[in-house]
Amino acid sequence: MGEKDERTFSRQELADYLQGLSEQVRRGALEAYGRQWTVPEAIDARLQVKEKKGYLAVKLGWSWPTLGDYGRKAKAEVRRWQDDLKMVKKRMGASFKQLQQAVAQGAFPDARVLDDLAESSRAFAAMAEADWQGAMQEYLDHLANLQHAVATRQQEVVLHELRDLQNCMAACHREFKSRGGSGT
Repeated sequence: MGEKDERTFSRQELADYLQGLSEQVRRGALEAYGRQWTVPEAIDARLQVKEKKGYLAVKLGWSWPTLGDYGRKAKAEVRRWQDDLKMVKKRMGASFKQLQQAVAQGAFPDARVLDDLAESSRAFAAMAEADWQGAMQEYLDHLANLQHAVATRQQEVVLHELRDLQNCMAACHREFKSRGGSGT
């Protein structure tokens, strides 16, 4: 889920666009998704200006919770989804930690723990938003590789896939946080 506008702006068009956003933030109401969202007094923001090898990159992002703008029923639905997602994520994390501990001790992961990770991962993927599907598929592919490596007793591949899964989870978490996620 997200509105994205990637194109080449003229300098004036970009300035006008940013000024329009600035005016909306200043008056406390931002228009997106065909509706007005309340802008709070305090906003979590990130600003990065970086020059590297002849290119200047400027990144600006900000986020705030929007549940206050939801109706009672929609708010309850979002909270239920967040709680369910947190529960599944906790199960995934616990299983993954057990797998890491077994491998760190030179053993192969227990089949039950690997099955728990696979089951919770599939549940998480089913709950994931549409724009997470590419990252989820990459994660599930690495998980399938891990399952195959465990089944065929390939310790080096197991280690490799655990690292890849950990990298996928870290990248997903960073992306979620950068979009203003609540840290599920």
